[in-house]
Amino acid sequence: MRKASLAGLIMFFLLLPWGTAWAGPAASSLLALLPPEQARAAALTRGGFAVMLAAAAQIKSEAAGDNLPGDVPAGSWYAPALKALWQEGMIHGYPNGTLRPDQEITTLEAVILTARVLGLPNEISSPATALQPGDIPYGFNQYAFFQRQGLLPPGGPMAVLEPAAAAGWLAEVFSSDPRAKDLMDKCRQALARQQGIATRGEASIKFHSRPGLPATMELDRLAIKGEVLNELLLPGQMHQVAELELESRKTLRVEQVVSNGSLYRRVTEAPGQPGDWQQLNLAPDVTLLMRQQQNLGLPAGIFPYLHYRFLGVTKVAGQEVLGISFYTRLNTPGSVTGLLPPAALGEGLEAYLNPPGKLVRSFSYWGLVYINPQTFLPVRSVINLILAFAPAYRGQPAPMAAMEMRYQVDSYTYQAIKINLPFPVPPPVKEH
Repeated sequence: MRKASLAGLIMFFLLLPWGTAWAGPAASSLLALLPPEQARAAALTRGGFAVMLAAAAQIKSEAAGDNLPGDVPAGSWYAPALKALWQEGMIHGYPNGTLRPDQEITTLEAVILTARVLGLPNEISSPATALQPGDIPYGFNQYAFFQRQGLLPPGGPMAVLEPAAAAGWLAEVFSSDPRAKDLMDKCRQALARQQGIATRGEASIKFHSRPGLPATMELDRLAIKGEVLNELLLPGQMHQVAELELESRKTLRVEQVVSNGSLYRRVTEAPGQPGDWQQLNLAPDVTLLMRQQQNLGLPAGIFPYLHYRFLGVTKVAGQEVLGISFYTRLNTPGSVTGLLPPAALGEGLEAYLNPPGKLVRSFSYWGLVYINPQTFLPVRSVINLILAFAPAYRGQPAPMAAMEMRYQVDSYTYQAIKINLPFPVPPPVKEH
């Protein structure tokens, strides 16, 4: 697989509109799904939580078969919800083949199940957090994601959930905070007025092989991370630099320039190596790239599908900012053709992602943005895109469990943006 293709995947990955937006469930409607004696109980059972979770996430059983473990009575009030979650691979059961639906559910168990429903499989990396792995007995990475997004339910991780508290929490997770959405709208409006934006941060792509299966050499080689500078200036200038680390040791520098409607690129491997510039035939539309930056790097169509949480006031680099988290999940029924930029994918990865059938189970998207309370412009942001893969494809175990893309912007610049081209660019040819 070409190294420059992987670099392009980091620098140009696009997210298209996902799923269907809905207003979110009401806590009272979720609680009403339980039998009265269950709704009034001091502790919620796993079966009861499954009923509310499946309803909040709009997950229904769509196929016959998939018999549930023997400790789930077929005619029980919670069996349809457990079956729907079982078919989607959200619940796995115990090693002895049981689900224990009548056992009380803890906060940690509820977080793990909800995380899976929202597209965070077990095989994900932990985000930056003050938590220590020893603080959580299992499911640390999913719990850390929920903490970062401001989504933890009440009580400690091993506390037992009460039915009304669980209903209220699920209603919040699957809806949006109006204040956070209003701040996001103001942020996008402030960005739309910018004619120049420069960002500097870190990007990475990571792959997770499925536990119990040998990781292929190709999967091992696909790890990539590095620092990225992205400068855009209307009407038509772009400068990008990516200093990347491949295979945990090899380095790669990719630099791209757009000026006068032409795209120039050079790729070098050794530090300090000058490299040769190549003029490419097709240049990206800088206006469209700027529009993406004005939408925090996202297509405008995705915003109706996001859930938002307000994280409160905090400080970034000594500056007081307002924090917003946002997230969503897309269930994809088949191929991912068109969901990732074809030009950025290497042949090996593209062939793996694009066969017919349901190989990619879901896309989930998790982000944070910290904005200046006076200007509403971003000060720092982070984006995580996670692809979860089905456990099997055409009757064979799928070796890849998940794929993560992450881009963190550590600094934004808006005023007096000036792109200094690294080489002379010929003026455009005038038409007569």
